[in-house]
Amino acid sequence: MTTEAVLVTSPHAGRSRKLERARRALDRDTIVVAEELEIEHLDQLPQLLHTADGTPRLVIAAGGDGTVGSVAGHLAGAANPLGVLPLGTGNDFARSLDIPLNPRRAARLLGTGEIARVDLGLLTRPGGPPKYFAHAATVGLNVDFAKLATRASVRGRLGRLTYLAAAVYAVRERTTFTCTLNHDGVTDELDLLQLSVISAPVVGGSLGLTVRGPHPTEHRLDVLAVEDVSPPTMLRAGLFLLLGINRTVPGVRALQVERLGVDSPNALGLSLDGELDGTIPGQFEAIGGAVRVIVPPRS
Repeated sequence: MTTEAVLVTSPHAGRSRKLERARRALDRDTIVVAEELEIEHLDQLPQLLHTADGTPRLVIAAGGDGTVGSVAGHLAGAANPLGVLPLGTGNDFARSLDIPLNPRRAARLLGTGEIARVDLGLLTRPGGPPKYFAHAATVGLNVDFAKLATRASVRGRLGRLTYLAAAVYAVRERTTFTCTLNHDGVTDELDLLQLSVISAPVVGGSLGLTVRGPHPTEHRLDVLAVEDVSPPTMLRAGLFLLLGINRTVPGVRALQVERLGVDSPNALGLSLDGELDGTIPGQFEAIGGAVRVIVPPRS
């Protein structure tokens, strides 16, 4: 029995050239790509979610965290399973679920894996539609990073060095912002360099940093609030994450919440799953089991 699929691609993903390898690895006896969309035309996806007889199609997101998050948002609450071909630079959502980073292995998993219900983060903002995210929402340094790292012209010139150049730029140009965090009946007024609201626990791409907190099926969000600390302190916090050391770093706050309100006297630029996405204030919450994802079978 074959499964019809919709393939959503991102031509600007960090490893998009490997898409053809993944496509060739799909088991044609199991999966048939009936429709293909570039991420820029994702608004057409709702019309493609079912076969002629009404059967939910498999939807394959071929790209990085931004592509996966956008596709996952369209599938929230739907019966369609989500398959991931991790072709981005970071691929933190795939890493969090142990989805193979090798495109051929990830493609083969689509026919052999099992379906898990995975949480998504949800952001609601005054006067705007709700937005889902699969990995993380960030304000501060990561927004400065994303402004440079998501430019196709910069990626074309710098290639694999794009993320390094963007990170150097973000740290050099860092500025603080004032915000108020509301959670669990507590209100914190803070001056921060960075605020991250994380749904999937692996961050940092190939560094494999893991925040102390929920697997993406535990209905909670991790929050990392970084005050105006020095670059060495930021590096120390990153090393603790890398080495799995459970130690407090002055100026770095870690929370686990079901809901988080973020307010500010000024509109704050935001990135969702590494892509620029307007501003906050807004309200974040974890939506349990929002999307059905194909993952490796449990041993």
